[in-house]
Amino acid sequence: MSDSVLDRIRQNRNRTRVPQRDDVLVTKSPSNEQGSQLDNPDERETTKEDTEDTAPADATLEELKAQLAKFPPTRRHSAIVLDQNIDQELTRFCKDQGVTVEVFLEAAWLLTSAEPELMKTIMAEAKRRYKARKQAGKLRRLITMLKKNEPG
Repeated sequence: MSDSVLDRIRQNRNRTRVPQRDDVLVTKSPSNEQGSQLDNPDERETTKEDTEDTAPADATLEELKAQLAKFPPTRRHSAIVLDQNIDQELTRFCKDQGVTVEVFLEAAWLLTSAEPELMKTIMAEAKRRYKARKQAGKLRRLITMLKKNEPG
């Protein structure tokens, strides 16, 4: 795409302007507190952990940053490609357990890395699956190349 076309698209788009809002965590008026309450308290399940882990509504930005600093830093990893059936089963399992697939993988890694025999078994399966995945990739690439060379 040329720069001129990109420039025209950027010039033609209309962005809506949203007025700047106050930081709700720092300044919270009594009217906001009533509006943010759920109409039906049974609509949201709360556990003891939920209420203990939430920051107070009047916490300052610095206090929130200090609380966040207590947690280990995270980093986004590349997209994970999984066997279709495993992806569905793992996603359903994690959803039922109330965790994300990424958090499950973190926990599995931590526990597995502490068990050398379990790690050896898992790595044997991983290497077998990796070899099969590479072979499937080569076959897909070969099929694509043959399709391009077909007459018609």
